[in-house]
Amino acid sequence: MIVDTAERMFAETSIGAVAARAVAREAGVASRAVAYHFPVKRDLVVAVAHRRAPTVFAAVVDELVRVAQSEHDIGVCDVVEALIAPYVRLLDEDPVGGLRWLKVMNQLALDEDQIWLDQLAGTPSLPELFFAAAGRAVPDIQTREGQQRSTIAILSMIGSLASSDLALYGRPLGPGGLDRGWVDQLVRFTGSGLRGNENLPD
Repeated sequence: MIVDTAERMFAETSIGAVAARAVAREAGVASRAVAYHFPVKRDLVVAVAHRRAPTVFAAVVDELVRVAQSEHDIGVCDVVEALIAPYVRLLDEDPVGGLRWLKVMNQLALDEDQIWLDQLAGTPSLPELFFAAAGRAVPDIQTREGQQRSTIAILSMIGSLASSDLALYGRPLGPGGLDRGWVDQLVRFTGSGLRGNENLPD
């Protein structure tokens, strides 16, 4: 109950704007009950992030390993689909809770919060797996320019998924999950960003 309430409030406003006391009040419990389980607000943020992060990030790892080790030719959209698939599954299976969690994680990513950075770390790390997979489709992906494109494209993709309930996007996220046409366009857009185009005029 407490973590559910915190997740919703962090998603609807922002992590920084929500006090632990406000979470307790909204959840209908005493502040001391929240303090008992989560002595500081940071503990509550960690609990919200970790409720889904292990499953989602492990799935991203599996997808990237699959692409990196594939015996078939790999295109840039194969790489993007590997990145996006676990998030799409999450939103399909739990449109409300999954979106709230993704909004929270998007905030942590943009803040370069240690909670987010810890999810990227590992042996091998997610960035290492990404570049191993993407390098098969985009030869210059590990150059300075390629890394810049990667950061822009991936954070834009996550931000778009986290905003998939907005009217501006046409509300592609509904009770049954994400609209597949919208997902396809997001994959194409992200893939184009990763690929880049050296023939564009300055």
